[in-house]
Amino acid sequence: MRRLGVAALVAGAGLAGYLLWLARHRAAWTVLLTNRIPAHHVHWGERGKADPDAVLYVALGDSAALGLGASTPERGYVGIVAEEIARITGKRVRVRNLAIDGATCAVVIADELHRLPKRQVPLVCTLDVGANDVWSFEPERFREELGRICAALPPGTIVADLPSFSPLPVGRRVAAANRIVREVVAEHGLTLAPLHAETRKGGPIIAVRNAAGDLFHPNDRGHRVWAAAFLPAVRARLAEVAPERAVSPPAPS
Repeated sequence: MRRLGVAALVAGAGLAGYLLWLARHRAAWTVLLTNRIPAHHVHWGERGKADPDAVLYVALGDSAALGLGASTPERGYVGIVAEEIARITGKRVRVRNLAIDGATCAVVIADELHRLPKRQVPLVCTLDVGANDVWSFEPERFREELGRICAALPPGTIVADLPSFSPLPVGRRVAAANRIVREVVAEHGLTLAPLHAETRKGGPIIAVRNAAGDLFHPNDRGHRVWAAAFLPAVRARLAEVAPERAVSPPAPS
C-alpha cells in the first residue's frame, strides 16, 4: 500500500509538472503569435494593393484568415486559396484580406463589412467566423449577427462552419453554432465550406499535431486542412464564373 501511495504521489507530481510546463508553453506561444499580428497585416496590405491585371480575392474572418499559426502568412489557408486561384486562372491574384485577430460576428459587422470593395466584384470571397463567438455563445444573437453578415456578402461567397475544437470541451456549443451556420448560409444562397468535417478527421491526436504551439491556431499542416475545406468550393466557383480560365485540378500527390 505504501508503495502504491508513493507511486501515486510521484505520478501526481509528474502530471502537475507537465501541466505547468504546458501552460507556460502555451502562454509563450500566445505572446509569440500576438507579436506576429502586425507583420501579417503588413503582408496582406501589400497583397491588397491595386493591380489592374489581377483577379480579386476577398477574405473576411478572424486570425485564421490572417494566417496566424502558420510559419508565414502565405502558408495560411488564405494564401493557399490565393495560390490555387492563380493556378486555375493563370492570373495574378490581388488579395484583400479584411480579417481581424479575435474577430467575432460583431467585429465582422462593425469593422470588416464596410471595407468590402465597392468598385470591383471579387472573383472569390471567403469567410470564417464563429470560433471566437463560441466562448460566450448566445444562439439567437449568433444567428442574427451571422444573418446580417451573410446578407452583406457578395453572391457566391464561401462561408466555413466552425472547426472542430477537439480536444477542448466545447463540442455542444460548436455543434449548435454549426447548425445555425448551415441554416443561415443556405437561407442566403451562399456556399458552405465543411471546415468542421475536415478538421475533425483523425481525432484529438491529429488535431494537436495540426495546431501551433498555443494549441489553438492551426500550424502549416492545420492551415492546409483548412484550405482543403475551401478549395472544392473555390474550384466550383471559378468553373462557374470564369470557365474559360479554369484548368484541371492538380493530380493527387
